[in-house]
Amino acid sequence: MVAGSVPAPRSSEFDYVDWSWDRWRSITGAQKPTIAGEQSGKAELIELAPKARKDWPIRRKGFQEVMAPFLGAAPTEKPPLSAETLGEFRGDGFTRRKVRYQSEPGEWIPAYLLIPDGRRTHLPAVLCPHQTTQAGKDSPAGLADNPEQHTALRLAQRGYVTLTWDALCFGERHKAESGHYGDAIPFYRRHPGWSLLSKMIWDLSRAIDYLETLDFVDPKRIGCIGHSHGGLTTLFGMALDHRITAGASNCGFDTFRIDGNTFRWSRATALLPKLGFFTSSPYLNMDFYRAVPDSEVIKTPFDMHQMLALIAPRPIILTASDEDFVFPNGGWSTRQSLARLSRLYRLLGAEASVSRFYFAAGHSFPEAASSRAYVWLDRWLKA
Repeated sequence: MVAGSVPAPRSSEFDYVDWSWDRWRSITGAQKPTIAGEQSGKAELIELAPKARKDWPIRRKGFQEVMAPFLGAAPTEKPPLSAETLGEFRGDGFTRRKVRYQSEPGEWIPAYLLIPDGRRTHLPAVLCPHQTTQAGKDSPAGLADNPEQHTALRLAQRGYVTLTWDALCFGERHKAESGHYGDAIPFYRRHPGWSLLSKMIWDLSRAIDYLETLDFVDPKRIGCIGHSHGGLTTLFGMALDHRITAGASNCGFDTFRIDGNTFRWSRATALLPKLGFFTSSPYLNMDFYRAVPDSEVIKTPFDMHQMLALIAPRPIILTASDEDFVFPNGGWSTRQSLARLSRLYRLLGAEASVSRFYFAAGHSFPEAASSRAYVWLDRWLKA
């Protein structure tokens, strides 16, 4: 570029990617994890349930341990929330507050808190992480995107306190000039031993911390719902923070082995970069990785259905599309994983606490799926 020239405008946040796995390696000096798990070397998804119920705590711990090196080490202490209200808007059946609270020292999370009219004490609350959109929290809050994504708004109108926030690399926590996931590079400079996905769950946990300070919220009835990236956040959030009572995830689940590779989780995105050590195919690139098989994937020491097992026995519904261009094998991954998860729930005496729904409508959250998700949350949070 000529000195003093102005960069050409970009048509979309997603037309370019500033995230670089090789750059991450140079920053962190990370090496391939040497840990092995029961899933290592196996093409088929392992069973989740032990033979006896009494053995579940030990098996559960094993699942946590094999995932831990990929999630990385979170900070040991949380700073004060120091929450502030920045503005307020009265809507149709709810009040929307713009708030912010502290995640790490000096790092603020901008969020919307939606409060239903006729407020009472001890209301159920639902976390609403957003999908992969630079609109961030504006999408669930009903201020941007397709109305089917307005989860925080719809649930506030159903009587829930809802909270939606900008994930790191999105919304107000994204610098447009950095490119898609480019904001992950400064994060890894600060936290070379952590993962972006685990950081996002840390921020979700801070959202729960904030809800627990509100005298009109029942801390024993906190749910979570999301589509796509928000669906993945919901699942990992439930796996890692047991304060979430019930959840609903739409088009946010796939497995490494059925998907075909770990490229999407590490090199195409900054979420779990250590999975990039288990990508070997020279044919995979940013434009060609979805559902492309890679033989290295069977060496990955865990798979995503083991993360689902960490949710048990709390209520969870997965809705999945059989025409999902983002997760082309997502419907099959969900079927195979839930078959194994259901056996675990049955062993734990909670078979009715896991559910599923399949549809054919692209990578979307159609009414047929969202209505089931909302009713599911009603069943477990309004009883």
